[in-house]
Amino acid sequence: MNDEPWYSAKCIFRHNDRKDGDSNMYEERIVLLKAENLDEAIIRAENEAKQYVSDLPTCEYLGFVDVFHLFDETIEDGTEVYSLMRQSKLDKEKYLNNFYDTGLKRTTIS
Repeated sequence: MNDEPWYSAKCIFRHNDRKDGDSNMYEERIVLLKAENLDEAIIRAENEAKQYVSDLPTCEYLGFVDVFHLFDETIEDGTEVYSLMRQSKLDKEKYLNNFYDTGLKRTTIS
Protein backbone atom coordinates (compact mmCIF):
# COMPACT_ATOMS: atom_id res chain seq x y z
CA MET A 1 0.00 0.00 0.00
CA ASN A 2 3.01 2.34 0.26
CA ASP A 3 3.17 3.13 -3.47
CA GLU A 4 -0.51 3.94 -3.74
CA PRO A 5 -1.54 7.54 -4.38
CA TRP A 6 -2.99 9.83 -1.74
CA TYR A 7 -6.57 11.06 -1.84
CA SER A 8 -8.49 13.47 0.33
CA ALA A 9 -12.14 12.83 0.98
CA LYS A 10 -14.74 15.28 2.23
CA CYS A 11 -17.79 13.76 3.90
CA ILE A 12 -20.74 15.64 5.36
CA PHE A 13 -22.34 14.90 8.70
CA ARG A 14 -25.20 16.25 10.82
CA HIS A 15 -24.78 16.55 14.58
CA ASN A 16 -28.26 15.93 15.96
CA ASP A 17 -27.30 16.98 19.50
CA ARG A 18 -26.20 20.46 18.42
CA LYS A 19 -29.48 21.94 17.20
CA ASP A 20 -30.15 25.58 17.88
CA GLY A 21 -33.88 26.11 17.55
CA ASP A 22 -34.73 24.98 14.04
CA SER A 23 -31.08 25.12 12.86
CA ASN A 24 -29.02 21.97 12.33
CA MET A 25 -25.27 21.67 12.85
CA TYR A 26 -23.51 20.20 9.82
CA GLU A 27 -19.87 19.18 9.63
CA GLU A 28 -17.72 18.97 6.51
CA ARG A 29 -14.82 16.69 7.41
CA ILE A 30 -11.78 16.04 5.21
CA VAL A 31 -9.51 13.03 5.73
CA LEU A 32 -6.45 11.77 3.87
CA LEU A 33 -6.45 8.24 2.46
CA LYS A 34 -4.16 6.02 0.42
CA ALA A 35 -5.93 3.98 -2.25
CA GLU A 36 -5.17 2.25 -5.54
CA ASN A 37 -7.76 4.31 -7.45
CA LEU A 38 -10.69 6.69 -7.10
CA ASP A 39 -13.27 3.94 -6.57
CA GLU A 40 -11.27 2.42 -3.73
CA ALA A 41 -10.80 5.90 -2.20
CA ILE A 42 -14.57 6.43 -2.20
CA ILE A 43 -15.16 3.08 -0.51
CA ARG A 44 -12.47 3.76 2.08
CA ALA A 45 -13.85 7.27 2.73
CA GLU A 46 -17.37 5.95 3.26
CA ASN A 47 -16.07 3.26 5.62
CA GLU A 48 -14.11 5.90 7.55
CA ALA A 49 -17.23 8.09 7.77
CA LYS A 50 -19.28 5.19 9.12
CA GLN A 51 -16.57 4.49 11.71
CA TYR A 52 -16.54 8.18 12.69
CA VAL A 53 -20.28 8.21 13.41
CA SER A 54 -20.13 4.87 15.24
CA ASP A 55 -18.12 6.68 17.92
CA LEU A 56 -20.62 9.60 18.01
CA PRO A 57 -24.16 8.27 18.53
CA THR A 58 -25.80 11.65 17.86
CA CYS A 59 -23.88 12.22 14.60
CA GLU A 60 -25.27 11.10 11.25
CA TYR A 61 -23.30 10.51 8.02
CA LEU A 62 -25.36 12.04 5.22
CA GLY A 63 -24.00 9.79 2.49
CA PHE A 64 -22.09 12.57 0.70
CA VAL A 65 -18.45 12.02 -0.22
CA ASP A 66 -16.26 14.13 -2.51
CA VAL A 67 -12.86 12.62 -3.28
CA PHE A 68 -9.83 14.54 -4.57
CA HIS A 69 -6.68 12.90 -5.94
CA LEU A 70 -3.52 14.50 -4.52
CA PHE A 71 -1.17 15.11 -7.41
CA ASP A 72 2.02 15.69 -5.41
CA GLU A 73 4.21 12.64 -4.86
CA THR A 74 4.84 13.50 -1.20
CA ILE A 75 2.78 15.25 1.44
CA GLU A 76 4.64 18.22 2.83
CA ASP A 77 4.23 21.89 3.69
CA GLY A 78 2.07 23.46 1.01
CA THR A 79 0.70 20.23 -0.46
CA GLU A 80 -2.73 20.80 -1.98
CA VAL A 81 -5.05 18.36 -0.22
CA TYR A 82 -8.41 19.51 -1.56
CA SER A 83 -9.72 21.69 -4.35
CA LEU A 84 -13.24 22.51 -5.48
CA MET A 85 -13.98 24.65 -8.51
CA ARG A 86 -17.48 26.09 -8.86
CA GLN A 87 -18.91 28.18 -11.69
CA SER A 88 -21.08 31.06 -10.49
CA LYS A 89 -22.64 34.25 -11.82
CA LEU A 90 -22.25 35.83 -8.37
CA ASP A 91 -19.73 38.66 -7.96
CA LYS A 92 -16.90 38.02 -5.50
CA GLU A 93 -18.60 39.60 -2.44
CA LYS A 94 -21.89 37.77 -3.03
CA TYR A 95 -20.05 34.54 -3.74
CA LEU A 96 -18.12 34.68 -0.46
CA ASN A 97 -21.21 35.73 1.50
CA ASN A 98 -23.34 32.99 -0.05
CA PHE A 99 -20.93 30.08 0.36
CA TYR A 100 -18.43 31.03 3.07
CA ASP A 101 -18.93 34.19 5.09
CA THR A 102 -22.43 33.46 6.39
CA GLY A 103 -21.56 34.09 10.04
CA LEU A 104 -22.86 30.62 10.89
CA LYS A 105 -19.68 28.59 10.48
CA ARG A 106 -17.15 27.56 13.07
CA THR A 107 -14.01 25.46 12.90
CA THR A 108 -13.73 24.63 16.58
CA ILE A 109 -15.99 22.55 18.77
CA SER A 110 -17.88 24.56 21.32
